Amino acid sequence: MATYRSIVGHKINKLSSDPAEPLTGQMWYNSTTGTLRALGVVEAWSSASPLTTGRYAAGGGGPQTAAIVAGGGTQTGTTATTELYNGSGWSGAPNMNTSRSALGSSKDGSQTAHLVFGGSSNSTATESFNGSAWTTTPNSLNTGKDYTSGAGTSTAALNAGRWGPPMIGNTEEWNGSSWSEQNDLNTARGDMASFGSQTAAIFAGGNSGSPPNYRNLAEQYDGTSWTALPTLNTARGMGGSGAGSATSGLVFGGNKPGPSAANESESWDGSSWTNTPSLAEAGSRSGNGASSSAGLAYGDYPVTGVTEEFNKSTNTITAAAFSSGGTMNTARRYLSGFGLRTAGVAVAGYVTANSAATEEYNGSSWTSTGNLGTARYSLGACGVETAGLAFGGNPGNKTESEEYNGSSWSEGNNLNTGRSELGGAGTQTAGLAFGGGTPSVSAATEEYDGSSWSNSPNSMNTARRGEVGGAGIQTAALAFGGGYPGPSLGGNTEEYNGTSWTVGGTLNIARASPAGSSNGTQTAAFSCGGSSTTTIANVESYDGTSWSTKPSLATAKKIAAGFATASDVVVAGGTGPGSNTATTEQFNEETTAANIANFSTS
Repeated sequence: MATYRSIVGHKINKLSSDPAEPLTGQMWYNSTTGTLRALGVVEAWSSASPLTTGRYAAGGGGPQTAAIVAGGGTQTGTTATTELYNGSGWSGAPNMNTSRSALGSSKDGSQTAHLVFGGSSNSTATESFNGSAWTTTPNSLNTGKDYTSGAGTSTAALNAGRWGPPMIGNTEEWNGSSWSEQNDLNTARGDMASFGSQTAAIFAGGNSGSPPNYRNLAEQYDGTSWTALPTLNTARGMGGSGAGSATSGLVFGGNKPGPSAANESESWDGSSWTNTPSLAEAGSRSGNGASSSAGLAYGDYPVTGVTEEFNKSTNTITAAAFSSGGTMNTARRYLSGFGLRTAGVAVAGYVTANSAATEEYNGSSWTSTGNLGTARYSLGACGVETAGLAFGGNPGNKTESEEYNGSSWSEGNNLNTGRSELGGAGTQTAGLAFGGGTPSVSAATEEYDGSSWSNSPNSMNTARRGEVGGAGIQTAALAFGGGYPGPSLGGNTEEYNGTSWTVGGTLNIARASPAGSSNGTQTAAFSCGGSSTTTIANVESYDGTSWSTKPSLATAKKIAAGFATASDVVVAGGTGPGSNTATTEQFNEETTAANIANFSTS
């Protein structure tokens, strides 16, 4: 027999304070504030980790938490690079066979089954990705198309439109092996926002002229023919993108009449378009997503790697980001760090001369403590605030090793091989030193047992110097970045198991002088900033297999101190585009909180 609760629902409780974890759909009366309360729905775009390779007019697909992007335009031409998104950052994947931009793609594809087609110079090329490699299919598009759009899956894709010359509404279907001609769009145009399946797709906006004639038209394809839909609220083309299905979609970005960049976003519910919160970055955004509640926008023109996520939920999402911390007492570069976010240490470096300065960080401010016994720079370090270890360094490729007790330094036994620009990991009683300059580039590894250093029988696979990045413990350490023999920069990563080194995943951007998370682990570490072709702000995290992007530093910097873990890394000092800096930045993970709102009964 049906109960009152199953028919009518839950009663509204009278509470003196809001529940700690309210349920979706739950309402309550807060007697303290005199308000009827519940979870309110929030719609918003939020900042996410940037692409490694900035681009526009790329071919992407997949859901917000497992997306793929391939190709696109860059500052210097087109690219064949492919990147995968895991919901928090981008990582590298094999390149396409043909570099191109302005291509169509299977928006409902996945990281293991994706299709791209058409593109630059009215290409007919079609390529499929299986998760490990791209294959050029033997059967190409029947009609070459530049600035074209796509929808569907890797085995049932849809392609339509071209932004001339000449402008066409040509439509083709892919059945997994070949393309076949179908009925044309009602209005010929190119570069439309698109989403949905092969038999239920929506193509909206676009450009139908030269000079640009941006349109607000929308059409739906049912597997046979196109039907006009209600028009967009904002006419757009040249990079507007879409996400979702024929009954729950999202259109965002692009250029609009003027021409001016568009940051407007609109949702589709199967019958009408509704304005939603705007993108933070206006312009030619590529993108995809599973529905109108979970979209992903990336890239732009002028070229950028900016990424944003759209979410519609009862949670307020605060995006992960670096924020400013306390200012160091001594601005310097070539320093080292160890410890945790609220109990960290920055030591030595170079000001206008070698420095012995030591400072402790409590999570918000720096305090000067006892100096190192030997002033130096480009040294290795490891440990925690009350039990730290500093070793090696310049000038002269030092052998000196010193121990820190939380207030002062004492002399320890020397390294077997004097070196500088080396990496370090571990603790004061189980430390690890690797790589560096002797002055020749070294692959040597040494272990510290709390009293003396011993040579490991197995050296690194790749000799390196240039402020090598390090993290982890003596029996599970990580080395990354640095400079190789000659002018090469280090993208190579190696993992140490207490006996030998094995090659791990490769950094997306090779670099020297990265700041790492000294107390991170072999499966959770950060690489922050450094020196590539220029000083960079790029940040990447390692999961034990591969590196993916994280939100960038606010200011590009290199030869800085990095310490703490992979969830709360701190980057201090170093040098940016100018001279020595005393600034500190610290990472804050994404947070979500229930959006409790007041409701009215009238």
